[in-house]
Amino acid sequence: MSIELGLKDKIAIVTGGGVGIGKETARKLALEGVKVVIAARTMSKLEAAAKEIVESTGGVVVPIAVDTTSMASVQAMVDRTVELFGGVHILVNCAAAPGGLVRNAIEDADEDALMLDLNTKLFGYFRTSKACVPHMRKAGWGRIVNVGGLTARCTEALSGMRNTALVHFTKTLSDELGRDGITVNIIHPGVTRTEHIEEWFAEMAAEEGTTFEAIVEREAAAPAALRRMLEPSEVADPIVMLASQAGSGITGESIAVDGGLSRAIFL
Repeated sequence: MSIELGLKDKIAIVTGGGVGIGKETARKLALEGVKVVIAARTMSKLEAAAKEIVESTGGVVVPIAVDTTSMASVQAMVDRTVELFGGVHILVNCAAAPGGLVRNAIEDADEDALMLDLNTKLFGYFRTSKACVPHMRKAGWGRIVNVGGLTARCTEALSGMRNTALVHFTKTLSDELGRDGITVNIIHPGVTRTEHIEEWFAEMAAEEGTTFEAIVEREAAAPAALRRMLEPSEVADPIVMLASQAGSGITGESIAVDGGLSRAIFL
């Protein structure tokens, strides 16, 4: 007996949908018959991603530029989505600087960079959720999946506070919206082979006079239980499950999709 995702003709917004995990999530949703809006700041990347996804899936994917630090911009993006498709059922929040902007000691930490981190990710996810929830409530069905990060569970970087706060936001929202048929969950990806990671690891290799493969082994493969770096599809698949009818019994959860990179035990 196959798992029924129940996603055909649902309407989704994927922020950060022009690259990486967001783009792969949009592709997977399109394959399931979801009408997808991909949203980010850079329209050229969105248009290229939408073209690529449509060509590979035959689905419906529309790029809409948005600045998630602006409520007016977010509201305009959601209004345009509703104008095009009639509603919003699924929101995947993935628009943020990977790894965060503040990763140094507090003496050298930049206050403006930290504020931008929080404004873009924490408050950005708040804004998109605020704009989408009325349409989910009207439909009596909704899914919000927040893409967080493993720094929610460790002390690696000051930027991690945005992910820790997102866990609280996710759980609180799940309690508020559950009676309306809306689930809210957060996933924490491990080191994933995205454009950002490949550029970052290539820069590290050049600076250290070593190979890209050596950096991957040290930073991603060796520390993980699976002994390899994750592919975007391995993160996108759990997001799609949580966004589907198959995930209807899961809400308020904080789930690591990290290939066993995190060795902590959470009861």
